[in-house]
Amino acid sequence: MRLIGAVIALLTALPAQAQQTDCDRLAGYPLIPRVEGAVGVYAVRAPVEAVAACEAARAAAPNDAFLAILEARARLALDPQDSGALPLLTEATQTLPALASGVLGQLYEVGLAGLPQADPTARAHYQTACTDWPDRHAAAGCAGLALMMIQGRGGAEDLPGGAALLGDLCTGGWAEACTELAFQTDLNGLGDLETISQRVAGLFEAGCEGGDLLACSQFGFRLELGDGVEMDVSRAATLYSQSCEGGESQGCSYLGEIYRSGLGVQPDITEAVRLFALGCDGNDPYACVTLGDILAEGRGVPPDVPRALAVLERACTLGDPDACFLADDLR
Repeated sequence: MRLIGAVIALLTALPAQAQQTDCDRLAGYPLIPRVEGAVGVYAVRAPVEAVAACEAARAAAPNDAFLAILEARARLALDPQDSGALPLLTEATQTLPALASGVLGQLYEVGLAGLPQADPTARAHYQTACTDWPDRHAAAGCAGLALMMIQGRGGAEDLPGGAALLGDLCTGGWAEACTELAFQTDLNGLGDLETISQRVAGLFEAGCEGGDLLACSQFGFRLELGDGVEMDVSRAATLYSQSCEGGESQGCSYLGEIYRSGLGVQPDITEAVRLFALGCDGNDPYACVTLGDILAEGRGVPPDVPRALAVLERACTLGDPDACFLADDLR
């Protein structure tokens, strides 16, 4: 799950003496640093170090609510059911209510941090956050609310209203809203059907330009296929690489296919295996299934049945039914 991959915050809400810390470096949101100039991460890849760094930073600045949110992010990256994230977020609602409420909404929507999965509660938190829009802290909560409106989860269904809210967020600079609007446009056939492919590609491009790496991988896929945009496999591979290096597992999977098939590059099964492994580590079921198939059959690499079984079981746990059948065959 993407736990607010990028958050656009107001720096004026932070203490004037705020300084960059290792917590910002290891768990900070990349598009809106807690401190101007700090570089964050799209995905927390070193959660043990991030938790320790955020604990140390909060000890030095106990009243900084943004640090509390970053520590919660780090804790959930280490253990998605860590209930220790809840008091941190509750504390943060006193100073950064829209931002913290958006995170709480995501926890209830998915059932993380030891909380029950509860769409009505998630929607209520998203509504609380969205009350403050166009305060940028509210953007993630508004995006969550818009999707629930479209799908009729946790309350009344309102496809036009939800789509309009995503459009407002997208034009307001929230990249993840552009990405979600692209998915919903494609899924629900929003707008002129003769130009829907171009609109979807344009929304993914806007999301990518705004810093959402999932949008980069999706726009790259449209470029690879020439779907709604002129085919450009080289640019697609560049976007896949950018997405993968930043921590978006889908980009790793798509780039792995580029190297496995030799599409525009010299085929390299070793590099493909490395990329599929990165995608699988990021919980992309397709990457795990593909890696498992390669390893089980020894397709260009030495067979490794134990590792193949492990990644197939992981994909099965992630909800891929084919992986479950393949894993049964290997046992």
